[in-house]
Amino acid sequence: MMELRRLRLLDELARRGTVAAVAEALAYSPSSVSVQLAELEREAGVPLLQRVGRGVVLTAAGERLAVHAAEALAADESVRAEIADVGDTVRGRLTMTFVQTPALVLLPDVLHRLVGTSPHLDIRVQQRETAPALDDLRSRAVDLVVGIEYDPVPVPRYRDVDRVDLLREDVLVALHPEHPALPARGKVRLADLVDDAWAGGVAGTGLDAVLRTVANRCGGFEPDIRHRSDDALLLSALVTSGRAAALLPAMLVSAVPGLVARPLREGRLQRSVFTAVRSTTVHAPAVVAARAAIDAAARHAARRSRHLEYVAAG
Repeated sequence: MMELRRLRLLDELARRGTVAAVAEALAYSPSSVSVQLAELEREAGVPLLQRVGRGVVLTAAGERLAVHAAEALAADESVRAEIADVGDTVRGRLTMTFVQTPALVLLPDVLHRLVGTSPHLDIRVQQRETAPALDDLRSRAVDLVVGIEYDPVPVPRYRDVDRVDLLREDVLVALHPEHPALPARGKVRLADLVDDAWAGGVAGTGLDAVLRTVANRCGGFEPDIRHRSDDALLLSALVTSGRAAALLPAMLVSAVPGLVARPLREGRLQRSVFTAVRSTTVHAPAVVAARAAIDAAARHAARRSRHLEYVAAG
């Protein structure tokens, strides 16, 4: 009999590629992962791993078992969700991840609604960027992701992940109130910011990619990114201090007093806000309750801002 927890390690290894990555994702030590995989090999009765240099790769038998491991884990989760649906009260623990800016606007409303609809549900919240959050979701480290996707920079789609888009949000040019390129009213011409210092996302993030893509495509220049952070509040502080320009989402602008931001004259820039869960838990009561609260909070936020459009109903 093969244990599910060991099959989970094999499933993670098949997707992440290294023992170290599996250990980091599941909060194990690498040595513990190796010991458990060795025990799984003993249970299977055939070699599952082959050492290559300092790492390991799956053998043909290991790849085949990894497919079955994913199926077994999905079946186990589906059964648990079905059993949970029998009761009248939503119980258990649900871990959600939020990107910072949707959290600032949506999270207080979401938690308030869940207290009213599902008081016995144990909610845990983590701040996480979208791509690693989706990896955590597929690893079963978290149960629900509130993520973002900038139009020019798509995030990965997975067959085992159910995604529902909630909002379309404008991304605006944020400038110091006395910036010479800021008109009294109306849109900002991106080409007028060719000599500005910029504050952007950490290299490799969606915000970093969208800034460089839009500046080159619409403004005809490579932005001088002098400040980088995955903390949107820090980026807004750099803007209000007059040290940089930035592309910032409308939800952040609404949450930071004194932040001045305008649309681009060269064209509308937007991003999507979505929820994602594992396909096996779509009908789990805790997931249904959390998604309903997030959906309602998104509707409410869209009614209060001309830069937000609720899209889930469509």
